[in-house]
Amino acid sequence: MPTLLQCLRLLPSKRLSIVGHFRLPRLPTRILLDDGRGSHAMVDEVSELGLPPNVIDLLVNQWNITKLHPPQAEALPVALSGENLLLAIPTASGKSLVAYLAIIQRIMVDKPGSRAFYLVPLKALASEKVEELREAGDVLGFTVGMAVGDRAGETVSLDQADVIVATSEKFDSLMRNREGFLNQVSIVVADEVHLIHDQSRGPTMEVNLARVKHERPEAQILALSATVGNADEIAKWLKATKIQSDWRPVVLRYGTVCEGLVEPRLQVGPDVENMELPPPFTLEDEGDNLRNVLSSTVFDGGQVLIFRATRRYAEGSANKLGKWFSKRMQSWQKETDSAPSGLDVEARIEALAELAREVEASEESTLMGERLAESLRGGVAFHHAGLTGKQRRLVEEAFRNRILFAICATPTLAAGVNLPARRVVVRDLTRWDDGLNRPLPRMEVHQMLGRAGRPRYDPLGDAWLIARHLEHADEIAELYFNNKPEDVESKLAADPALRVHVLAAIATGGQRNRDSLGRFFQQTFLGHVVENDWLQGRIDGIIAWLAEHRFIERNGEDPTVAKRLAENEAVEIDEDWDDEKPLWAQSAESIEGVGLQEIVETKPRPKRPAVIGFQTAGELSTPLSDEIIPDSPAMTYAATPFGERVSRLYLDPLSGLILREGLRKARKILCRIIEDRSISPWALLHLVACTPDFPPLWPSGKQMQMMSQKANAMSDQTLLESHELNILGYLPEAESLAKSAWTLNQWIDESTLREIEGELGVAPGDLRVRVDHADWLVNAARQICANDDETDPVLLDADVELIEILDIMRKRIPNGCKEDLLSLISIRGVGRIRARTLANHGYRTPLEICRITKNATQKLADERGWSPQLVQNIMQAAERAIQAKR
Repeated sequence: MPTLLQCLRLLPSKRLSIVGHFRLPRLPTRILLDDGRGSHAMVDEVSELGLPPNVIDLLVNQWNITKLHPPQAEALPVALSGENLLLAIPTASGKSLVAYLAIIQRIMVDKPGSRAFYLVPLKALASEKVEELREAGDVLGFTVGMAVGDRAGETVSLDQADVIVATSEKFDSLMRNREGFLNQVSIVVADEVHLIHDQSRGPTMEVNLARVKHERPEAQILALSATVGNADEIAKWLKATKIQSDWRPVVLRYGTVCEGLVEPRLQVGPDVENMELPPPFTLEDEGDNLRNVLSSTVFDGGQVLIFRATRRYAEGSANKLGKWFSKRMQSWQKETDSAPSGLDVEARIEALAELAREVEASEESTLMGERLAESLRGGVAFHHAGLTGKQRRLVEEAFRNRILFAICATPTLAAGVNLPARRVVVRDLTRWDDGLNRPLPRMEVHQMLGRAGRPRYDPLGDAWLIARHLEHADEIAELYFNNKPEDVESKLAADPALRVHVLAAIATGGQRNRDSLGRFFQQTFLGHVVENDWLQGRIDGIIAWLAEHRFIERNGEDPTVAKRLAENEAVEIDEDWDDEKPLWAQSAESIEGVGLQEIVETKPRPKRPAVIGFQTAGELSTPLSDEIIPDSPAMTYAATPFGERVSRLYLDPLSGLILREGLRKARKILCRIIEDRSISPWALLHLVACTPDFPPLWPSGKQMQMMSQKANAMSDQTLLESHELNILGYLPEAESLAKSAWTLNQWIDESTLREIEGELGVAPGDLRVRVDHADWLVNAARQICANDDETDPVLLDADVELIEILDIMRKRIPNGCKEDLLSLISIRGVGRIRARTLANHGYRTPLEICRITKNATQKLADERGWSPQLVQNIMQAAERAIQAKR
């Protein structure tokens, strides 16, 4: 029975007419900067865009697009004219089409022979964009490549591609490592530009756009986002036309859910002015809010995304809902009349069982895979970064193919994967952060809720927030529905980000004197919003640190630069008059003791990003007490071989410093200057874990004592001790370092994924991330070893042996195997599990594999997961491996 308060809320009332019907403030959908470019006429039909006939044919006959959405109609005339554009419109409103057509116009009509870049924040999004752009390229005659740092995915040479889809990090790396890389670029699309606000990825995106502005000002920039609070500020920074709208092709209806009561609060989309907001209604009571939502969604013929704050919550919800819904489907098998209309229960149960079997059929089973398979049988999955790549792909494809009813996910899903659903529910609206339970940012919640409503599939999308009680429902509705997202703020001011990009600007960005370096950073969003004196002071501190640790060298003042700066200063002094000052004022000023003061209306200081705040010890490049003496604007710099190598390797300079110091100590051990020590795999794994570029593994409360004991027991094998790291300005937790190094050590000693997950609590997806980072950092260590300016010839004699040790580790880490399997894993299709099986049968090299007898073939085929055909395939691959070495 509904409570009295619920009954009252179901009745029409003045309260509901206010709370239930408030709307987001409508911003002007189009603002043109006053730069003399004028306005552009809107068009509604694609045939009116003035595009080449073959492009129109592609749109109409292959993509079935004849009419444009209103935001597209406003944006495309601007985009096709070659002007910079900030397009801030909701998810699924057609941002990608605007970008694609602007790219086609630029590389095929305006600037034939030029190149385009489409920048995305994550690899998963890159694959989607490549597939869509290749569809157009196959028809129109341009090639599309992908640059995401994954060689397997980069099937088209970047030198041959007309359009390149890349992550921001890969784009930055390409600019560092290829001189003149931007020369042929005519357009850059920056997707999800609001991620400038992100602490880890934001600075790179920001500097990328600043570098395009600085080095290639004639290139067009298109910035795309669904959630930008300060769109005007971003547009001014980019010198772009801003087009902003809340229009959506599918109506999005925001609401709150509490104790089974759904209160619609706001709706946006086409013709909402003529649509009445529905009154509150109750869901069928299934025992809790999430069950109520899932049941209602399935009976409506839809799917639901449920966002939880943590992985544990996401898995717990998926497990409970999956078990419960599996029983519901079994009951529908017996009582078919009670099943949702249009649902083939038998077929769906079989499809879900097959999906679960596919998850379980991996070569190396995992505990997480078993938990996922159990949930999948009930039509519900969980999704987070701890899953393997294969598991994530299976879940996403099953949801897109409408096999799954629901996904319980962490918020990372909203940023990384295009998975729209009929209904989106945010269960948790707070997150534990710095010892406090803080509300989720509006920007993040809007990103999640914007996934609701699939064009061409759903009549509308429901975006619901779960409330603890009825008063809480009003509070969260006011916070998240009636307020715009937070302003995008630059994160470039933090020492780690500024270290990376100041060194890159000097080493590979052509900014070789203090004046040009300062002017370059004025082009960033940070330079746009903060006082220049403060910015230059931060840069001075970074320069001092880089010079102190021999990443760069000061080469004296450039007289040409000094002369130019002096001439510019003289011109500024000569032009320091006021044409508008009346004669009486000039006369008054000439009287001794008389002064003039302009009276202006006092205005509040504009809000600026909070770029000054508390920093951890590891973020401080220089001691706070040290006074930095700024260099002359004409001072010139050059990167040392070590500094240039660190920049090209895409390392945080502090990581490069830590690796260099650790490797110098390793040389002393090999030369017996430090006695009774050896270079163990643990020592090198611990060294890479010490760097700020390695994502740490935090021990749980139960593991803390064990990891503390492990750190103490292995202390005589570490290359850098805590006090040495502290001197370098970085001090990670000893227990975290121990867990990171021990996890990687277990991996290369062939512990199974199940064992690592069960004993150390490290999920397969998390392990893969650490393995990839360790592989990168060990490779970086090898190159740093070859570019160190160590002058002691005795220590340099150890380089050959040290590089051999590093080369072995470079092979063991990505493959997760002991040294005796390195020859076998060179065979295509042979991973560490199959390699160990072959070794157990006495085969250690590709040549021995080629000589397997018929009887031995059958013995191998009898192994679990093997077959005669698999043995034949491995033998053929071994033969190819031998031929490749000849």
